[in-house]
Amino acid sequence: MAEPRTILTDIVAESTTCRITGALVDETGAALGSSSLTTLTLTLYALTDTLPIINAVDGVNILNTGRGAIDAGGNLTLTLTPADGAIQATGSPSEMHRALLKWTWLAGAKAGAHEIDFRVRNLDK
Repeated sequence: MAEPRTILTDIVAESTTCRITGALVDETGAALGSSSLTTLTLTLYALTDTLPIINAVDGVNILNTGRGAIDAGGNLTLTLTPADGAIQATGSPSEMHRALLKWTWLAGAKAGAHEIDFRVRNLDK
């Protein structure tokens, strides 16, 4: 089974568009394409003391809509908007953000989740 968290090494500039790609799989490692999924949601939050939700992205549907695109082979493209990359801790030179993906298949009988952590650099002087 794959690690339920990915830590990206690339740094994202604050308030810029960010593209993250990966693959969704079931518990056996088989690809889950768009037609297999019942739900696919995204929650974005900062890894600060209060874990604030970023840009009201809390359980937002991304199953081939808005920020998400997934093909028949389970290949996911997540495109974060500039507002999704806003620094939450004013004056901080950078902070860690987390994208939490949750998905279900077999009419909700099975579920998966994955966290993607990435550093956002503050561009303010």
